[in-house]
Order: sequence, then structure tokens, then C-alpha cells
Amino acid sequence: MNAIKVFLVDDHKLIRDGIKAHFDDDERFEVVGEASNGQIALELLKDVDTDIVLMDINMDEMDGIECTSKINELYPNIKVLALTMLAENQHIKEMLKAGAVGYLLKNSNEQEIKQGIISVCEGEPFYSPKVMHTVMNSLSAPVAKKKKSKFEPTIPLTEREKEVLVLIIKENSNQEIADKLYISKRTVDAHKRNLLEKTGAKNVAGLVIFALNNGIINGEEF
Repeated sequence: MNAIKVFLVDDHKLIRDGIKAHFDDDERFEVVGEASNGQIALELLKDVDTDIVLMDINMDEMDGIECTSKINELYPNIKVLALTMLAENQHIKEMLKAGAVGYLLKNSNEQEIKQGIISVCEGEPFYSPKVMHTVMNSLSAPVAKKKKSKFEPTIPLTEREKEVLVLIIKENSNQEIADKLYISKRTVDAHKRNLLEKTGAKNVAGLVIFALNNGIINGEEF
């Protein structure tokens, strides 16, 4: 198995050095580059073969949100995993809208960071427990006025699609969803494709934004 190629973007060298130290003796990962802000990262990524970018948010010149959006536009095969101190719902939403496929906090331990990298490289979103708590609290909060979503379904979602969507939000894998709903993994894949098509989302992160903006609460009508 080839090592996962990791690129670090953070404006603090000490933090970059600390993160790199996690991978020194682990052949599953290879740090292929680093940058102190988004602008430098975009320039370096032109010439660096990269699988995943660990992205801070608050940086000079170009912040992590703008950089994530540009990476998704310019380098669609590179996945972005947020790694930041910011755990507020607004920052989470903005990073997911920009195209991040996971969100870690800097107080995450080495095992959590590595698992996050592996998960997103395998196509599954990954969030720190505190981030998931923030997202779920947002989903459960009363909505005074329905907010128009960036993602509007062209055809109403079926009850089963809503069930699948809620389980996606709760970070269940395709196999776990299949087991819980007593359907095949292939059927789950089909539901995911339908959800992406109906909502206009480009990835699982977009489905999370759809759920956030449409006030899904434990699979109830929205």
C-alpha cells in the first residue's frame, strides 16, 4: 500500500513541526510539503503530488476557507481536512461549503488525526467529537424561520432517503447504514447518488450543509 501523501497548511511553524512528528515513524503517511498560508499552498500544490491537505483556517494572505474552495476548483483530486482551533458552527459550515471533507480540532491526539486522514482518503467524512456535538446541536436547535438552502432538492426526498441522510450526518459508514436499515450496501450507494443528484451537493460534506440549512432533526420532515 502506498503511503498517503500529506500536505500541511498552518501559519505556525511549531504546529507544523508537531504534526509532522506524528508521521516520522509511520510508513502509512508521507509529509510531502507545507505552507504558512493558503496563497503559498496553492503555488506549491502545482508541483507536489498530494492526496490530502491538513488545513488551518485563520491565516494571513489567504485563509483556509478560501484556499479550500480554490483547491477543490483547481485540484479536485486532493481532499482537504480542516485542522483548526475553531469549533464554532459557522466556521464548520463555511469549511464544509468550501469543500472540506472533514474537520479536526488541534487538540486531537495523534491517533485521531491519523484516523481522520485515513477515513477521508477512503471517501468517508471525519469530524472530531466536539465538532460532531456542535453539528448535532445545530440540527436540534429550533428554527424560527426556514432558511433557503444553497442545495434545494429538485425532487422531494423519499422517507428512505431521509433516513439514509440522517445516518450519513451521524457519521455511519455505508455498511453501517446498510445494517441499520436492513438493506444492501449497493442500495445505500444508490441512495447516496440520488441524494447528491437531488440536492445538488457535490460530496458528503455538501449533504451535511443541506441538512444544516434545512433543519433536519432526527429524520423529521424539513
